[in-house]
Amino acid sequence: MSDFAAELEERLRQLSSTFKEGVVPPATLHASIMTRTAIRPTRRRPMLAREMTLAAALVVFVALVAFGFSKLHTITRAPVTPSPSPTAKAIPWTPAAMALSSASAQLGTPTEAATWIRHTVATLDPLLLPAAIGDDYQAEFMVDQQSFSVVYASPTRHATVELASSQPVMPAPGSHGRRSAPQFRGATATYQVDSVTPTAPRWLFWNETGSGQPISYSLIADGLSESDFWQVANSIGPLSSLAAVRACAAADLHAVAGRGGAATGGLIFNLIYLSNHSDSPCALNGTPQIVLKTRSGGTLSLPQKDMPAPWLPSPAIPALMSAHSPDPQLYSQSNSFGQASLMFALWDCPANPSLSVFTIVLPRGGGLISLPANDIALSGGGECEGGNIVQRIEVSPFNGTEPQPTWIENSPLSVTVNLPDHIRVGQSLHYEVVLTNTSGAPFRFHDCPSYTEDASRQGRKNLANYQLNCSSVGWLAPNESASFAMVMDIAADMPPGTGPLRWQMRSTYGGGQGGALLTVTAG
Repeated sequence: MSDFAAELEERLRQLSSTFKEGVVPPATLHASIMTRTAIRPTRRRPMLAREMTLAAALVVFVALVAFGFSKLHTITRAPVTPSPSPTAKAIPWTPAAMALSSASAQLGTPTEAATWIRHTVATLDPLLLPAAIGDDYQAEFMVDQQSFSVVYASPTRHATVELASSQPVMPAPGSHGRRSAPQFRGATATYQVDSVTPTAPRWLFWNETGSGQPISYSLIADGLSESDFWQVANSIGPLSSLAAVRACAAADLHAVAGRGGAATGGLIFNLIYLSNHSDSPCALNGTPQIVLKTRSGGTLSLPQKDMPAPWLPSPAIPALMSAHSPDPQLYSQSNSFGQASLMFALWDCPANPSLSVFTIVLPRGGGLISLPANDIALSGGGECEGGNIVQRIEVSPFNGTEPQPTWIENSPLSVTVNLPDHIRVGQSLHYEVVLTNTSGAPFRFHDCPSYTEDASRQGRKNLANYQLNCSSVGWLAPNESASFAMVMDIAADMPPGTGPLRWQMRSTYGGGQGGALLTVTAG
């Protein structure tokens, strides 16, 4: 194409864009184009016929555009729609009901996560964790008696590694992905790489056959190379889970006893704290028997019942007792793992004898621990009034001590709310929420957050609760975003004016919030 023709096409694009945008073009632009078409080009003579044809076509085009533009002022404008349709990249809105999780993930170092998991999981054998996780990773974890999941994220490596005693849905590998069935830890595993990118997401699923039912494990990572991924995978090994730890014997333990406090109705709690001074860990599991001796030398035979303990997990988790634990301190709450406590209350009305010794009979033939009963108190209250005969003892299960958990409060996702210029009362507001991964490590949703959108005004509440439609979102790289279409009904009696629209999400792995000013106009 000649320089002359190229310039003409460029000016043509300038002219057509101004008409498309509904803006009157400057007279100089029209004049310069027409003047340029009248100038005979001095170079590339063989292209003269083509250039003259193009100039003629341009004259016709300008005339047609000018005619159309002159008619625009006579056409009635369509009503302006203040709520734009979601962009092509926005994930569609669905009216899924809010589903709040009953649990929250904890935050800690990889070592802290391993300690929590080891002290909490009671039924998994083998209990597996990776050893090749560096100190530059941070751990986010969920754990209960039957299962666990831990997410290791490193903002310096820009990598995320997940290990769980469960298997999520593995996505299809895609046209550039690959799936294979390697041997791993003595089992046929499923291994998938999502793409040809060197640090593409990787999935490894396998089943462990331990002492009980098969356990479905999964290792998932994004940001690791092939060799780095298998370095982590091959470092996975068993911890000594609670299921495999020996039971404590009486000779292993130190114990102190005292009065825990009083409650309503004359109920008095007595406390026992225990620690393990042996050379190896052991576990206290279940509820012991309590035998009481009176100062007269007799044995106080009271029927024993389980103490209601709603603050403890049900069923009770064995207390993992660390080796060489310091002596327990009465009335001092332990801020670490490795010790145990026990609570009991007793009634013997109306006799209320004086006690001299009480003995803890450990479960499963673990032996006897006897302590002075100087600070042990009997309960009384309304049950004992009027000479009523009340004889019983209530005992709680052993409960392991633990530090105060650090719960995840804030999601790594920032929230941006994009609103239209205005919305009329009585209409549905269509807008978008953009979630951006502000961490230095890849992120993926483990559960779709629930969210609340609140456009309430003085004297008029206007809010709704839903669950985010996030199941189609894969990994979000650092600084990568996902846009979600939102729909919210604006009530017909909403007061016109400008006010905040607040958007807040909540999930197992933290929450986030954002907002923008919404202008509501009369209908």
